[in-house]
Amino acid sequence: MIDQSARDTLKGWLEDYIRGFVMPDPDRQRNIDLKNEHTAGVCEAILDVGASLGLNESDLRLAEITAMFHDVGRFEQYRQYGTFVDRKSVNHAMLGVRILGKLDVLKNLDRTSVRTILTAIANHNRFRISDAMTGRNRLFSKLLRDADKIDIYRVMMQYYQEKSAGVTNDTVEMDLPPEPGMSADMCRDILAGRIAKTGDMRNQNDFRLLQLGWVYDLNFQRSREIILEKKYVDRIISGLPHTDTVRKIREKIIRYLHQP
Repeated sequence: MIDQSARDTLKGWLEDYIRGFVMPDPDRQRNIDLKNEHTAGVCEAILDVGASLGLNESDLRLAEITAMFHDVGRFEQYRQYGTFVDRKSVNHAMLGVRILGKLDVLKNLDRTSVRTILTAIANHNRFRISDAMTGRNRLFSKLLRDADKIDIYRVMMQYYQEKSAGVTNDTVEMDLPPEPGMSADMCRDILAGRIAKTGDMRNQNDFRLLQLGWVYDLNFQRSREIILEKKYVDRIISGLPHTDTVRKIREKIIRYLHQP
């Protein structure tokens, strides 16, 4: 059982930890702030989805803790490497697990809860979770993966709005170039109902395609409802070329999201 006091103590630790990553460069500080805001957004999303599943208060706190710490490795990653692109730096999920272990952050929680938290964090950025994972570890890993995607959509919508006003940020767009065209492999995967691969990305349009393909990895009905309520699909597609392929992608994804 995880009580409110334990949750509050951990939240206080995280706030103190993030305050240690003040950047003298305003643009770099903006990216630290962005990750801090994202963490709060993932916490909000995981509580929403968790409540829809009827989780009890203790399990909701457990879910929230996974969300609190899911990107704890991002801050050290950015300080050391100046990027959030794992393939150019380090696996931020595993870095986060190492940080939590090294600093003994979860020492006051029971072993089962610690194992669930670390498993969820370690799996939140993988292409997919192993079929061998079962029980509570699988449930909370799925919850975290959904909540992370839900808030990344929010972050990207906010960024695309800023971009339309002329404010750009290469870090948010994975350091990808603003070239024309789209990856044929990514389009093919999405139309086949598969998650697109990050390795197939070549430009910023492909990053939008990647985001669209994430819907196939949403695990809960409430997660799909949020994507539809916020109209994220159309807002992402609005920045893509107006082609027959994009129209088919939209139809495929909207139809998928409406499935029970």
